[in-house]
Amino acid sequence: MPAVIKDLRACPFDLPLIEPFIIATGRKDAANNVLIEVELDDGTIGYGEVAPSPYTTGDTAATCIAIVEQLRPLVVGKDVRQWRALLGQTRRAVRHQFAAHSGLEIAVLDAFGKATGVPLYEFFGGVSTRVESDYTLSLGTPEETAAAARKAVAAGFRKIKIKVGMGVATDVARVAAVREVAPDAELSLDANQAFSPQAAVELAHRIAALGIEISLLEQPVRRDDFTGMRFVRERAGVPVGADETVFTPEDAIRVVREGAADVINIKVAKAGLLGALDIYSIARAANLELMIGCMMESKVGLSASVHLACGLGCFTHCDLDSVFLLKPFECDGGYSLLGPVFNVEGHGPGTGIALGKQ
Repeated sequence: MPAVIKDLRACPFDLPLIEPFIIATGRKDAANNVLIEVELDDGTIGYGEVAPSPYTTGDTAATCIAIVEQLRPLVVGKDVRQWRALLGQTRRAVRHQFAAHSGLEIAVLDAFGKATGVPLYEFFGGVSTRVESDYTLSLGTPEETAAAARKAVAAGFRKIKIKVGMGVATDVARVAAVREVAPDAELSLDANQAFSPQAAVELAHRIAALGIEISLLEQPVRRDDFTGMRFVRERAGVPVGADETVFTPEDAIRVVREGAADVINIKVAKAGLLGALDIYSIARAANLELMIGCMMESKVGLSASVHLACGLGCFTHCDLDSVFLLKPFECDGGYSLLGPVFNVEGHGPGTGIALGKQ
């Protein structure tokens, strides 16, 4: 029987953070997200979430809701089992609204999975049912950063990502403070475009001179500075990751051609699930490593990324920690958590997300 889409809805989904989160491009006290629902004719609901970022994706909650409303006539009445044709049509109808379309893709594929009885991690390949995340430390003094790292280690995290961008000397002191309280943790850095190429290289060298190993230096320079990214990659002595530089498969191809990065960070909120699959193929063909990241999604949106990570099973760096930064709310399904480890097994078809239940 056809699984016809009866309705498409989008509404504000505001979520408070446990504490402020500060990076090189700004401070967040709450996640002003958008909840998307795709309802089928039998009452099945597929859930998606948009985590807009005016700086990163160019979207706001208001623009995302407007885009979803604009796309509603293209979605309602379609068979969700023909999801690729449907999402191809909606993608062609908008040009730059990355976050809004990502949330729609999540909701459509969740509805598809629920309609067909297939968990999304199996749909994506079923390589694993578990994935381990790092924990991200926002900007702060060396003492504040060390205190946050100490809490992360106590909570069971073995991988810590440190936001940098406060200046080379200050960031070196912050990394050293984290290493002191987390001697066995894997450390990575995320600059969010904060440095010049020369300063990024200096930061890496000064940290190495202290005997501290860094597994990844993420987005050290401006996202459009491919020459600068390659400069850092060739001189820093640590793997360089592209995050804001890559939104689309076309961006990933340019990273490969320019030799700009060792690792590509796939974020579903930027690329959507379909774009993520294309970027995955490009990176694998070019022998680049892959990272999976997140914006400030709650469990609703993050579940899609967790299922993608488990299904593909190829991510050497996993940064899926947004749910540890947000205050919890009533939401079943998606995954279970044991410390930093997500487990998707046994949570039903699609992502299994169901709202308003304990």
